[in-house]
Parts: sequence; structure tokens; C-alpha cells
Amino acid sequence: MVLRLHKLGSHVAQNMRHPGISRALAVHMVSTMCEACWHVALPWSNCHLTGEPLVAPFVADVLGNLYTKEAVLEFLLCRKGIYPDGEASQQRHLNQLRVSDGALAHLRSVRDVFSVLLTPEGAQGRGAGSAGDGAHRAGERSQGGSSGSGGSGGGAFSWVCPVTLLPCGKFACSALRVCGHVVSDRALAGVGDAGECPVCSCSYDASPGSRDVVPINRHDRSPDEVRAILEAAAKAPSKKRKLALLPAPEVQERLLLEGPSHSPINLKPGAERNQEQPNRASTQRCLAIRAAGSGTQQNELDNYEVEEEDEEEDSTAAQQVVRELYVRFEKQQQRWRDYRSLFSFLGFVSLFLAILYLQRSAGTAFMVYSTIDSVVTPPQKSYQSTGDVYNWLNGVLTTVWTDPVCGDGVCEAPFEYASYSHFGCRADCGKLQNIQNLTTIQIDLYYDFTHPVGSIPRDLMQQASWNLCPNGNSAYATSCYFATDNTFGTISGEQHYVLNDAPDGNWDLEVKRDIFDKVQGAVRDTKMVYASGFYYKVFIATISTMAEQNFETSLLQQAIAIATTPYLAYLNTTLNAALAPADATYNYTSVRTAFCLCGAVASNGAVATTYWGDAALLAMNASMDPSDSRNLTTFNMTYSAYAGSSYCSSPLYLTAQARGNSTDATTLATVSSAAMTQWCTDTLAAALNTQTAMNSAVQSLLIDQRLGDQRTTGKVAVRNSITAALRLLMANALPELLDPAFNVPSGTSALADPVNARVDILQQVYIDGPTLSTQPQKAYLNLTRSSVYNLNITMVGMWTRSAARILEIQASAADTAAITLPAVTASYNAITVETVTGNFVAAGGSRSTLPSPDATGLGDQPAGVSTSYNLAIWHGNATAYLQCDLGNRGSSFVGTCVAMNVSCAVTSNDTTPYNCTNLLDGNNATISGNLSSAAYANTCEMPCDRKLDCDAICECFGTCGSSTPFQTCECDACMNLNANAAGDVEFLDIRSAVSASASGSASIAGLTTSGRRRLQDTNITAQLSTVLTTVGGVVTQQSALAAQMAALGTQVSQANSLAAARARDTTLLTLIQAGRDDIATGQAQVQAKLDKIIGMQTQALAAATAAARARDSQVGLSVDPRSGVGLVVTLVLWKRTRRDKTVTLKAALLANVPCTSQPLVDNTFSLNNGNAVDVTAARDRTLGLTNRVIGGMLLHQTRSNETACDPSKFDTIQQTCTGPETIVAYGIDPVFKSGTVSYNGYLDDANGTIVLQYYNCSLLPSATYNLPFLNTTVNLSPYCAELFNPQNLPYAFHFFPLDSKEDGFPVWFDINLGAGDVAQWFTWVQEGLYLDPHTRELSVEIVTYNAPLKIFSYFQAVFEFSEGGSIDVTHRLNTVKVEVYDAPEDWVRLAFEILLSAWICAFLGGNLWLMAQAQTQHRNALRFFTSGWNVVEFISNGMMFSCMIMWWVWVRSYAKAFDISIRYDVYLELTPTANFLALSHSGDGMSAANNHTQQLRELVDLLNLYFVLNGINILLLIARVLMRMDFQPRLGVVTRSLRLAGPDLLHFAMVAGMVFIGYAMMAHLIFGNAVEAFQTFGSSINCCFEILLGNIDVNKELRALGGLQSAAGALFFWSYELLVFMVLLNFLLAIIVDAFSETKDKTHETVSMHTELYALLRDKWCGMIGRFSNKHISDQKLGALLKAWAGEDAQDTKAIAPEDAQKLLTVLNEDVDEATLRDILTECLDDATLALDQKASAAAAAKAPKGVDGGRLGLFARMFGGGRRRRHAPRVSPEEIAKAAKYIIDRFGAVPVAEEPEDFLAEGSSHPTTSNALGAAPPPPPDTAAAQPPPPPSQPAPAARDHDPSGQERDHLAAALARLADVQRELADGQRSLMAGQRQLAEQQVKLVALMNESPAPPAP
Repeated sequence: MVLRLHKLGSHVAQNMRHPGISRALAVHMVSTMCEACWHVALPWSNCHLTGEPLVAPFVADVLGNLYTKEAVLEFLLCRKGIYPDGEASQQRHLNQLRVSDGALAHLRSVRDVFSVLLTPEGAQGRGAGSAGDGAHRAGERSQGGSSGSGGSGGGAFSWVCPVTLLPCGKFACSALRVCGHVVSDRALAGVGDAGECPVCSCSYDASPGSRDVVPINRHDRSPDEVRAILEAAAKAPSKKRKLALLPAPEVQERLLLEGPSHSPINLKPGAERNQEQPNRASTQRCLAIRAAGSGTQQNELDNYEVEEEDEEEDSTAAQQVVRELYVRFEKQQQRWRDYRSLFSFLGFVSLFLAILYLQRSAGTAFMVYSTIDSVVTPPQKSYQSTGDVYNWLNGVLTTVWTDPVCGDGVCEAPFEYASYSHFGCRADCGKLQNIQNLTTIQIDLYYDFTHPVGSIPRDLMQQASWNLCPNGNSAYATSCYFATDNTFGTISGEQHYVLNDAPDGNWDLEVKRDIFDKVQGAVRDTKMVYASGFYYKVFIATISTMAEQNFETSLLQQAIAIATTPYLAYLNTTLNAALAPADATYNYTSVRTAFCLCGAVASNGAVATTYWGDAALLAMNASMDPSDSRNLTTFNMTYSAYAGSSYCSSPLYLTAQARGNSTDATTLATVSSAAMTQWCTDTLAAALNTQTAMNSAVQSLLIDQRLGDQRTTGKVAVRNSITAALRLLMANALPELLDPAFNVPSGTSALADPVNARVDILQQVYIDGPTLSTQPQKAYLNLTRSSVYNLNITMVGMWTRSAARILEIQASAADTAAITLPAVTASYNAITVETVTGNFVAAGGSRSTLPSPDATGLGDQPAGVSTSYNLAIWHGNATAYLQCDLGNRGSSFVGTCVAMNVSCAVTSNDTTPYNCTNLLDGNNATISGNLSSAAYANTCEMPCDRKLDCDAICECFGTCGSSTPFQTCECDACMNLNANAAGDVEFLDIRSAVSASASGSASIAGLTTSGRRRLQDTNITAQLSTVLTTVGGVVTQQSALAAQMAALGTQVSQANSLAAARARDTTLLTLIQAGRDDIATGQAQVQAKLDKIIGMQTQALAAATAAARARDSQVGLSVDPRSGVGLVVTLVLWKRTRRDKTVTLKAALLANVPCTSQPLVDNTFSLNNGNAVDVTAARDRTLGLTNRVIGGMLLHQTRSNETACDPSKFDTIQQTCTGPETIVAYGIDPVFKSGTVSYNGYLDDANGTIVLQYYNCSLLPSATYNLPFLNTTVNLSPYCAELFNPQNLPYAFHFFPLDSKEDGFPVWFDINLGAGDVAQWFTWVQEGLYLDPHTRELSVEIVTYNAPLKIFSYFQAVFEFSEGGSIDVTHRLNTVKVEVYDAPEDWVRLAFEILLSAWICAFLGGNLWLMAQAQTQHRNALRFFTSGWNVVEFISNGMMFSCMIMWWVWVRSYAKAFDISIRYDVYLELTPTANFLALSHSGDGMSAANNHTQQLRELVDLLNLYFVLNGINILLLIARVLMRMDFQPRLGVVTRSLRLAGPDLLHFAMVAGMVFIGYAMMAHLIFGNAVEAFQTFGSSINCCFEILLGNIDVNKELRALGGLQSAAGALFFWSYELLVFMVLLNFLLAIIVDAFSETKDKTHETVSMHTELYALLRDKWCGMIGRFSNKHISDQKLGALLKAWAGEDAQDTKAIAPEDAQKLLTVLNEDVDEATLRDILTECLDDATLALDQKASAAAAAKAPKGVDGGRLGLFARMFGGGRRRRHAPRVSPEEIAKAAKYIIDRFGAVPVAEEPEDFLAEGSSHPTTSNALGAAPPPPPDTAAAQPPPPPSQPAPAARDHDPSGQERDHLAAALARLADVQRELADGQRSLMAGQRQLAEQQVKLVALMNESPAPPAP
């Protein structure tokens, strides 16, 4: 030791380097000082056995030597042959025996030592168990060597008496064996003979020589005294003890069971430490030892607790060995269970995370997210105008709403379709007409723009146009068929178009700006037109051939009638028809008389060779025999027979010629021969002529009339005339049928192809019939000209041939009627000619009329021939303006049908202009008289004149007389005319001019001249001049019109010339030949039309001239009496003039008022051929390539109303501010707003009626009208306030409620809108002012679906219009997979999810079971939550269970139930003309789209909440994993570091949080108005945190500020960086790093996890093999054997749970439990009742030495002031005292923190070893001193000071020692370990020398 002190002095001298102190002097000074302190301090700071610093727990032997308990136990184990560190322990033990020289012979067992509790300086008042705790911690400090040799920096002054606070070593101290407290002898003297420990009041034997009081470190004893003490201790009865080695609770490391045989000691496993208080008689002391475990694979050290228990019998050494083995086995098993628990929980966490990973599929979802985000996310967080919002919206629409690319080889039907007109994609889809069955339509337009003076026909022509456009939604293009509107090139004419590729759908032929209905036309189904034309062709062919056949049959029948008539009968009929009997020379009677009387008269003059009778009979015999009733024989009779027949029996009559001079008409007696002969001759000639005429008549009928010339005459002429008439009628009435009926057919086969056969071909077949047309017609051939004019033919012959021909015709007709006509279309059946003809006749068809194609009589399909081929038809012509919309344009001309009282028949007689019959008397009596009769004038003339006037002026649209005859059409304009035209003022003026004519004035009844002035000649001249001027104006205008026509003709000629010139270009001749022909034809037609127009104008001019001349003539005739024309003619002319004048005025009036104010007339129709075109199919709109937009894009706006601002002195600047929310309609439909792109002039009519078609207030349940506005009334009917603004313009946007949204205004962009359509919609929305200053918030929502990944996405952008003027933009984009179980791998995941759910339920069930146990055992389930880890685990399990329930609810009620449509029918039309936002089905589509969108949003929100909660749960799981890792030192480094740094982190957080919040608030207050990052307090906190992480971009904005803010910004930024970033942040890192370093240093020598696991797995494997092999033994069997061999003491004991530990109240460095406190309170209250006169004695007793008068109350009662009692103390019951004690303990007490034994494996310490060659001991653990906070300042007890007789001396000595300790600490800093080693080496050297000189003492048995 002296050598070590000298070395220390030399070392100090080298370091001092003081010039005045020599090395020898320094060595001497230090050696002297240290040697003086050796005997005082070293025994109190170093172990008497090892010489190393004391380490708690401490023990002492009967001699008062202090030991480290671990060193004693190691020494005892080594004496038994157990070497914990192997050879090192053995070598140390040998050195200790040699050095001690027998001084340690008395240490043979643990019974030879007892535990002591040392109180370090300053540990008083520390709380429960402060003495023991302080001793423990002081021991740690002494081992750490961070202070003086005593371990506390005070050397001998490290330990003090806990009562008197006197330093041990300086003052004598003793230890009490019963409790172990080391107190000063002065304190014991104060107790006296009471035998109570002054610290814990434990009783001990205070008698002299008692073994309970052991003086500590008394080195002044003589050897005899020492020997006596040892002998007394050996003789004293001792309790048998057993050594129990208990594994420390936090170590739990497995010990190897292999090793050498152990000495027979009693080993008891266990981890429970006794928690009883020091004042209990059964207090147990805990000592820590280190046990040895040997083995080839590991050399580990384990912590154990040694428990001393009183035992009646000693355990055998074998049981102790077995118990030690059982302890190690249980530790190994516990370590295995810990690892198993850790890895099973890691498996659970892995399964949990894996399932979350698969459920989330974040990588897949991000692919969708990134794609959509790049397209739709607004690029800025703030906008400054609505234009920016519109630009973003337009960019999204333009990007997403695109049309397919034509020519890529893929026909993307139905949105890329076959071509028609100029639409479609022929390159990809072909031509529509080649793919679909289309309807060929023809557009027939007929127009005539001629108009009366006042309107220019050319202007009307130029402004009119037409086009064919889709009506409503179309499966194809939404634009019009023709790229540009078709115009009219001539004043009048026709236009015909045939379209064979018009697709199915609704169409509208729009006629634009035809304001006077000059255009008429129709859209027709060409196929049906040709079908109808075929039937009309058949009818015309049939009706014409029938007419021909009827005509021929009629002639044949006439011929038969003549041929079958006897001669005399024919003669009678012929002659009587021509002559009268009275004066006729030749008549039937005269001829019959001649036949009877002239038979003998020669017919050839004087020579009578031929007699008259023979000739007469010859003529008669050529006819039919009248006696043959059947008319089958010829008349054959001789003259004599004839003369004697009845023909001559009747009275005869002679004519005057036959009589001559005779007057006897009955006899021939007086008749001269010459006269008779002449008469007979003449009569015979007449008879022969009649016979010839009879023959000629028959022949003419059969040949000349029947056959004619086969072209212009005869039966063919009849057929041709009917055909021509019907063709003309068709051209006028049904011009569309002219081509299919006459012009187009060119076939020559009437039977094989009647559809294409010409009319004449059909007629040829139909006239003869199918049979006879191919065979000879015998009857027809027998009636040829040669056969009929044959001289040998008789009447009978002609009759028989005619009859045969009739039969032949009838057969032909029947044959024709049976001809079957093919079905022209699939909708018709085959039908016969007879049926066609019969249907046409039934419908009103005839030789001169044609029925309407859709007439009812034609019969419906398929058996009928009715053909409704007009798809759309409208009427109009040059005079249509006189009738169109007459009710609004000229209501005075709209008439009503009125019944007439008379019937009027116009005559040519001026004096009786009408023949009238009275219809009222029932007899229809004729009204007689003339104009001179007043009755005639009133009852006939005036009513009939009124009828003529009204019928010419008024318009009843053809209804009058249709059902009731004798009606007239009366109107106001007509009724305004004077019924009596003669009473008109103008006519009276004319009559006055001719009043001189008496004849004129007398011829008109009722006319008077009284009161009438005469018209002077000058006035008449003026009137005539006016008339002539008017007529001249008309002539001039007509001339101008003619000039225009001539100019137009010139233009046509020029066009012809140009066309001809171009045609002469031989280089283009081949290319334009056909075009030139068409041009020439067209020009010819134009020229013809122009000629017709010019002719009509010429006629009009001529008519005007004639009218002027008539007027002049009328006036002239009326004026000039010489003309011979009276007032009657003048009146007739006046009536006509008045009527024409009114009609002209009517025309002039209506010619200047358009028929319609609508600029566009719709003529709608539909085409449907059954082509399967899905017009509701959804277009493919994608974000990116595969994310298909669902439905469309929903815009929703909420608006605020405008209200008056709060009163302010700046009201003049602005008086209106943002008000509350409003749902009032706003905006203007830009279609009706001129100046916009969307404006449609065709809908902007002057009367404002078109807009009512789109905005109909009558459909509203309650419309509002007549609102006051700016001193006027607005919104007059029909413009309601709900749909129209005060200017009668329609609102564009209307409120519509949507679920889950505030009341607002939605707009939906349908995915079926084309690129052009969506641009039109966007323009409409923008120009309709959807966003305006009253917009509060706009949200935009889009839903997409990625089919390959099966992922939905929900995007929402919200634009908030702030009152500051900016538009704040926020957005969210979420993705979700709704089909969670649609693939095999999903079903695998489902199985794992079920497993995970069961696992979670098991975890939570385990917690609930433990809570139930707590309820059962402690009647309080909440005791389970007294452990923090239990709270964490329960919260984690509860959250996992909640998330599990949430997941299954999400799957079942959300994901599985979710459904969405690809498209919604939101609006009525996607290509509307106006009112774009007209909802369909009352907005059901809009509601459905919003509801499904919100369902997806709720689904996403719930899933996000699910993952957020699971994210929190992952943090809890991490904590639980760390908790389970804590058993392994190296795995638990994080938790131990955080636990160590926890208090410092808490305090740091308080300081740093205050500073951080202060800076955030400062930034918000100073810069919040200028810097966005600081505008809110939350954003300010976020920005400050970003600066802390290194993002200093905000510094640029701070530097950019002007004025004082710039300086403040620099100050803020740099001070924040310096203070928070550089200082506080480094403090935080230092706290964490320091704690980690300390924790890491504790574990650097521990076994790594893989090594430990290897050993555990190896042992487990051997144990498993032991079940099936005899070479090993299983763990279960080994554990059972060890437990059985160890006996009852091997039963495991459980550690006392924290909730079971008793709370203690620490008062004045003493621990008080509830019972003790109750006793103290009871005694205090008893003392309070003492009389006041005992106060002095109580005070004296309190000042007396302790224990003298204290009785059994003890130190605590005195410390609580037993002598200080209050007067009038209240009386309380014991129950109240108990409640007060419990309340105080619960409120102010705390559970004592049990000191855990050091785990040398975990902390990295090693066993004590002997000094090495250099004399230095191994370094102690680095954390022993740091882990223990410094003790509080020493507060000596007043009672101890009162009993100190030399207090001042003690204080001086203590101060001197303190200074000495300071000097020693300064000199020995860093050399403490070296000094201890040198000291031990010196002692060992001395002992070694002694041992070498004498033999060693034998070891004790």
C-alpha cells in the first residue's frame, strides 16, 4: 500500500509541474495525506475481502468488517469448490486465502455475515427505504469511481448516520443485525435501553455483550478481543438458513445445465422479493450473488437473489444442487417462452401488415393515382379570377373529351361509325349504306318567291335557306346533313334531292327565314314513293284500259242495237227524229205509204222495167225481220206479201207532193200520175238513203269510231286521253309520283316485271289480257275494216261479230283483273289488279281523279295499297301569305260560316244579276223582280252581293258549304262594306255625274238625289287622274319587275355562254360532258321558268292595263250619256271595282306582315329500319389510357346573395357585400343573348314566342307573374319570374337539390358529348355566367374506373371564393378497389383475414379474461389498467378489433352493395338548341349520378379511416414489439434508452414547445398578412417545423418584404435558426444520444440474440429428440424430475403485482404505511386532549433523549410533534381516523420502487477479479453513477443536533474533511481504479511474503 501511495504521489508530482515543489516533497505530501486517510476512509469504502470499492448490497461480519455481498458469496462458493468464473475465480480465491493469512477463516457460510444498510451523505428525507436505497446507489457510485475513494466524493465521509447525520469513520458507528441499519453510537445512546432502532423502530437486544449490535470497522481491537468475539459468535445459537438463488425479474436468461458437480448447497429458484417494511419483525434482506454456469458453448453469468429464511431443518447439499439446476432450467424455459412470445407476436404483426398491404395494394393504386393526378389536379393552390378556373376546367374537358382518330384501322363503334354525307369514318368503318338497311329519302321543294309590291322577291329568295339536321340525340353526328345550308337560286322553281345514306333517327328539315311561306315541300320515303307510284301506274293503266274497253264495248253495243233494228223501226226513229209530221216531206208515214202504194210505179222512168216496190223491198230485206222476236233472221218478203201484210193495213197518208193538187191525203183517185211517180221516186230515194245510212252507222261504229286511226281517234284515243289527263293531274297534285309512275320505268315486260314496266306496256297487256295478248283474237280480227265494209256482210253478220267481240273484251277484262302484282316492299302482300283498281275506285279514283296516297279507301298494309310516304310535309306558295297565321296578321279577314236565307245563281243579265230562291219558306220559291224592285234588291241582290264580296275577301279555309249548303264566309272586313253598293259615297258621286240621264236614274230602285251634291267635271277628272296614276305606278313596277326578269335572263344567258365556253374546252370535254348536259338541261328549265314568269308578268301588266281601261270605260260610260250605258252597268262595274279594291288592300296589308316571326320552321320526321344502334351507349372517356370516366363530370356551385354592408363611414365606396346563401336562378341562356358565340338568331324572334317552347312556365306548379321592378311591372305572363329575368330573358342556371350537398346549382358534363359538343357546352356554361361574383364555392367531381386493375378513383376539386378576392383551391384524389374478392389470390387473402380476425379476437378475449380475473380477485376490473403496458395492449387490441369490424362492415355494407352505372340520362338532349340544362325524368338521372358518386366517396372515406386507424395501430404494435423485446438486452436497447431519457425529454419538450409555439405565433402575427405560409396559426406551426427540417424557402419571401417587416423577417429567421435549430435541436439529440450511449454500454458484453437462439434451439431440439430417443431427455420430463427432486421449495412464487404493492408515505426520511399512520394519528389525537398544565412537562419530555420517555410510540411519534398539541382538538372516531389515514396514503403515498438486482448479462459487468499485474481492478460499469441521480442536499435532523455535545467541533471537523475530500478528488480524478489496484497488490504482496515465511493455515471444514 505504501508503494502504491508513493507511486500516486510521484504521478501527482509529475502532473503538478510546480517550480516551488520538488518531486520528493510532492511524493511525501501525498503519501502522508493518503496514509492518514487510509485508516479512516478505506474500510468504509472498500470491501474487506477484495479491497475493491464497496458495491451494494453490503454485508458485515461479527467483527464489523464491511464486504460486498457478491464477493462474500463468491468466496463461499469457491470454498465449496464452485468457481463461477472458472480458473479466474479459483485464482482469486487462492490469492484471498494467502493474503488474509487466516483472517477470513471465520467466513464459512452465509450465516457468518448479515446485511447492513448504509446511508450516504445527503440521502435523508428521500422517501421510503431511502437508507437502503441510498446505500445501494452509493455503492454503485463507489464502484464507478466517479468521486472519492468512498465512492461519493467524500472519502470517509460518504456514509453518515441516518439519525444524527454524523459521518461514519469519524464517529463510531454500529450495525443492528435485526434490521441492518448502521447508526452512530450517539444515536444508540439516545435510544438507551429501549432496544428500538432509531431508524425503523425494530426491537433488538440492547443489553451489554449482545450480538445484535456490531461495531463497524473497529480496528483497534486486540487479537484476544477478536478471538473472543469469534468464539462467542461460534457458540451462539444460530438459525439454520438456506441459500435461495433467485433469477432477477428483468434478466430471464437461460443457464446452461451442463457443468461440474456443485457443492452441496441448497439452491432455491424464485424471483419474488420481499416487500415488507423495515419495521416488520420478519424483514428479509436481499443480497445479490453471481452464480456460475459452465459449458463449452457459452460462459454466461446470471443474476440471482439470495433469500435468507428461517428454517426448522437444514436442507441437504444434494437438494441445494438440484434446486440450483431447477432455477437454471426454469430460467432457460422462461427465456424460451419470451422468445416464443416475441416471434409469435412478430408473426402476428407480419400477418397483420401483410394483410393490410394486400388490402391496400398501394403500389397498384398509385399507378392510377399518378395518372389521374397528372391530368386533373389544379396546378395552383390559389387563383385570382374565374378565368383561371374556366381555363383549368376547359383543359380537363379538352383532354378527356376527345373523339376517336379516323384511319387507325380500328372502328371504335358506336362513336366511330360508318360514313354518310360528310360524317363518319369510311377508312375504319366503311360506308353506312353498305352496312345498314337505310331509308332512301327524297326531299322535294317547290318555291315561288314572287310577292306583291312592297317586298322584293329576290331578297326573300336570298335570305331563305334549308338544311336537314338531327332532331335531338343522334347515334351519329349531331350536325346537319349538309355542310352548309342550301339556298334558292331562282325566284321560283323546284329542288329535288335523293339521299340514300340518311341513318335512322329523328330528323328535322329546317326551313329558315321563309317568312311568307313561299316554300312548300316534303320529305318522302323514296321506296314508298316508288311503291305508291307503282300502284298509281297500275291504276292508271287499268282505268285507261277499262275506259278503252268500255268505250269499245259501248260502240259494239250501239252497232248491235242498230244492226238488230228492223228497217222500218230504224226508219221511223231516224226520220221522226229529224222531221215533224205536219210539214215534213219525207217521214216514216210517207215512206211506209210509198212502200204500200208505189209498188207498181216504175222507178226508172217511162219504161217500167224496175218497179219501186222491188227496190223498196230490197232495202227493207237488208234489215232484221221485225217479226223475229230474237232478232236472229233477216227480213225476207215479196212485194205482194208486203202489200198485203199488216204494214199496209194502217191508214196511209200522202204528202202534199204526192197529192199534187189533190187534197185527199188518203186515196190516189185524185192524184195525178206524174205527181205520184215523182213522189214515189223521191220517197224511194229517201228510203234507199236511209238504208245506206243504217249500214254506214253500223260500220262507222265498228270501224271508224271504235278503231279510228289508233292514235288520236278511236278507242286508243280514249285510253291515251285518260292517261294524259291523269298524268297531268298527277303532275299538279302528286308530282312526286310522276317519276316512279311515268318517267323512271322503262321495262317492256308487263307480266314478268310490272314494277319497272312502262305504262303503255301495261296498257297493252291489260287491254287484251295475259291470255289474248299472246294468242290471236278471233273476234277482234273479224271486225277489221275489210270485213265490216264487205258488200256481202249483213246486219246479222255485223251483229254476231260485235257480240263475239264483246265477249272477247269481257274475257280480257276478267283475265286482266286476275293478274297478280308482286309485293313492292316487305310490308305489302302480292295483290291482283282488280284489288288495286277496286281500292283506288273506293278511295275516289276515277278516269279524271286520283286519290291521296294515304286515303282510307286504298286499304292498309299488307292487303291494301295505301302508302304514307310523306315523312314530313308542309305547304306554301306565292299566295300563302294571304292565309298564313291570319288570326294574328289580319284578324279582320278571318271569317265564319253563316247560313244564307236565299240561294244565288249568277246570271248575265245586269238588271237581274241573280236568280234567287227563298230558302226560308220551305218551298224554295223564286224571288221575282229586278234591280228596280226594292224587294228584289233587299232579298236577293244585296245578300248575293254580300256573299260574292265576303267569299272573295274573307277566309274560312274551305269549311263553308262542305257540310251545309248555301253558306257564306263573313268577316269584319267584308261586313264593313256597305251591303247596298248603290249607297256608297263613291258610287253616289259617280251617279251625280250622270244624273242628267233619266234612264239611268230610273232603273235603280231606291236611289234619290236629295241631299247629294253633284260631282263637278273637275272632280271627276281628278279622280280619273288618280286612278290613272295608280295604274301607271303599277305598270311602272311591273316594268321594273320585267326588267329584273330580263336581267335575270341575261345572267342565265351569260351562264349558258360560260357553260358553253367551258364545254368547248376540248381538254376537259371528257370530264364535264355529263355536267354540261345537266347544265344545259337546267338552264333550259330555268329559261322556261323565266319565260313563264315573264309571261305571267306580262299578263299581269295586261290585266292591270285592262283594269285601268275598264275603269276609264266605266267612268266614261257613266259620264257620257251618249254611250247608251245606264247606271245599272255602272253599278255592276262599281261592285266589281269595290270588291277588287278590298281584295287588293287585303293583299297589300298581308304582304307586309310576315307569316311567322320564327326564323326557323321545323319539319320533323323519323327514320327507323330496325338497325340496332344503341344511342344510350356510353362513350369511352379516359384519364390517361385505361382510367375510364364514369358518367361524366359533376360541377356543383353554392352561391351567396347580395346584401347591404354593415354601416361604415366608407359606404360611398361600396354598399353591397356578400350575404347569406341563395338558391335563386341566375345567369342568362346565351342562346338568346346576342353577342355571344352561343347566340342563335333563328330563335330570337320579335314576338318572343320561340323562347316559350324551351322555357314553359305553364309546366311549373305555381308560376309567379307581375312583379314590381324599378317603378314598373315585370315578368308579365307568360314570362314567369322563376324562369325569366325582368327583361324576359331566360335564366340559364336553376337550383336543384342533391343529397349530401348544400343547396346549389349543378351542371353535368355527360361522357357522351363529343369533342365539339363538350366545347359547345363549356362555351354555353361560360357565356351563361355560371361563375360570377356571387359564387361561394365550386366543386368538381370525377369518378373513374380502371378495368385492368379494377380500381375506382374519386377526384374532387373545391374552389372556394374568399372574401379577400382570391380563389382557394383544394383537391382530393382517392383510389379504391371495390371488388375485394374476385380473384383466387383474394380468396387466399380472405382465409388469412379470417385467421387474423380470430387472432385479434383471441387477443382481446385475453385482455377481457384478465379484467375478469381482476374483478374476481380484487372486485375491480379497472385494476387491470394500473399497468401502462396493459393499457397500451388493450387500446391496441381494441383498435384492431374495431378495425376488423370496420373492414367486414365495409366489405359487406359498402363494397358489396356499391354499384354504379357507366352513364346517366341527366339531360333531355345532349345537342339541344337551347335550355341545355333541361333535366330528363324530373332530374332522376342527376340525383342518381350524385348519389352513386357520394356512395363511392363514403366508401373511400370509410376505407381511409380504416387505414388511418390501422396506421395508429401499427405504432401501438411497434410499442408492443419493443415491450416484448425488452427481455433481451440487445433488443431492448431502444426501450431502455427512451426510458432512461424520458424525464429529460419531458422537460425538454416543455421548454422547446414553449419556444416553438412562441416563434410560430410571432410569425403569424407579423407576417401572416403577407406570407402565405404564415396566414393561419396552423400553417405557421407547419412552416416553422419545415424550417426546423431544413426547408428555408420561406426566407425568400421574408427577404422580399418591404419596410419593417423585412427587418423583422431577418430577425425572426436568424434567431429561430440559432435558438431552435442549432441549440434546442442539438439539445434533443444530445439527450437521446447520451441515453442511448449509456444503455449501449450496458449491453456491450451481453450475449447476442443469434447466439442465444442457437443454444435455445439446440437444447429444444435435443429435448424434442428425447421424446423418441434414449440418448436425450425431454424438457417436460427433465423439468418434472428437477421439480420433484428440489422439494417443496421449488414451487414458483409470483412477483407481487404493482397493484398489490402497498403504498408508503415518506416523511422525514422515514416510510410510513397505512397502519403506522393510523397509530400515529390516534396517538396525536390522544395527546391533543391533555390539559394545558401538562404542556411544560410534554415539552421537557420532547427535549429529553430519544427513547427515554417515548414509550412504544417510537421516533415517528416524536417526529410528528408529540409535544405540539393543539388546544381543543376535536374528538373523532376510529373509523374516521382510519378513513383519514387511507385518504392521506392514497393521495400523498407512493408504491416503493423495488431495486432490481443488477443483471450483469444485461448491464455488461463482470465478476470481481483479483488485481492484475499492474495492480488495477477491472473498470466498473459506466452507468452505475449516471443512473443514480445525485442525492438531495443534506438536511440533518434537529433532534440529532440537540443530542450532539460537541456540535461546533463536529461542524469544524466536517468542514475540514470536506475540504480534504475536495483536494483528494481533484488529485485522484481519473486514477481511482489504479490506486485501488495498487493498494490491493501491496496487501497481497505483504500477505504473500508472510505466507512464504510460514505455512498456510488449513481451511475450515
